[in-house]
Amino acid sequence: MMDEHDPSAAHRRAQAAQWFARLKSVPVSKGTLEDFFEWRREPANAEAFAEAESLWNDTARVGDRPAILRLTADAYARADTPVSCRRTVRPLLVMGMGVLLAVLVAGWWMFRSDRAQDFATVIGEQKALELSDGSQVRLDTETRLNARMEDGTRQIRLDRGQAMFQVAHDRARPFSVKAGDVEVEATGTKFDVRFVDGVTRVSLFEGGVDIRVEGRKTVRLSPGEMWSSQPSRAPSVTTLDVLRASAWTQGRVVFDATPLSEAIAEINRYTPNKVVLRDTARADDPISGSFKTGDPSGFLKAVGALLSLGVERQANGNFLLGERHPS
Repeated sequence: MMDEHDPSAAHRRAQAAQWFARLKSVPVSKGTLEDFFEWRREPANAEAFAEAESLWNDTARVGDRPAILRLTADAYARADTPVSCRRTVRPLLVMGMGVLLAVLVAGWWMFRSDRAQDFATVIGEQKALELSDGSQVRLDTETRLNARMEDGTRQIRLDRGQAMFQVAHDRARPFSVKAGDVEVEATGTKFDVRFVDGVTRVSLFEGGVDIRVEGRKTVRLSPGEMWSSQPSRAPSVTTLDVLRASAWTQGRVVFDATPLSEAIAEINRYTPNKVVLRDTARADDPISGSFKTGDPSGFLKAVGALLSLGVERQANGNFLLGERHPS
């Protein structure tokens, strides 16, 4: 808990109270939200805001922290009341605190529950998060996802990348993931959706999902199956290799007689220092093994030994892979 007598803490509490009052207003502009999230990135600011929210949502504790109570009431008055009326309205706000609390809680609840949230990772980053319905999501490298939780539906849009979903059971609210023109719907299950370079892949570990593509029949997957589709070929369902499909959640990629060009493309997803294959005639050479993500040097050592290829480090940090030159 923040020190009631710390001047810097008092300043943060005042800012938190002002943000709380601003965010209770509907609608809230995109610019306001961006400014708020930027301000809240500072841990001390996040603590101040969480404290203000907690106190206003818990009427039994409001009297314990009169400073925050006063700051929030003042901020609320400044947000909604002309300057000439503040002195008159402030005593009324204190007298009508129960009504004010109900308004703030209701407004804040609207702000939290019915707005879409964006989540993203950069190259080499993974992130685990929990949605407001209790569903667990793990994002892979360079992934962008939008989530909207509403009364009747739970809608996810995967713009790019890969995500693993452990869906909270709720038959009244279907859980759907949209990736390009593919829609995956589940009501309580564990599955993975990948949308990379125009290729969509759905891996089902538990439960069941329905896959819909416009102009095609709905496909229902069973646990241990993988559905994949790309622009140049019809969708297909194959047996899921659970170890390979889930390896990325452990920070690894697994190849089993995978063409070298495909293996390189997968390794490159996790690092800004790319592997470049100089000799395209070797693109179909098979490579097998388990490799750590974000570690192209480890992958290249194995490839060099297995396929008798050499590696040159370029000035830009990339790796050039090709035939070894006689020394």
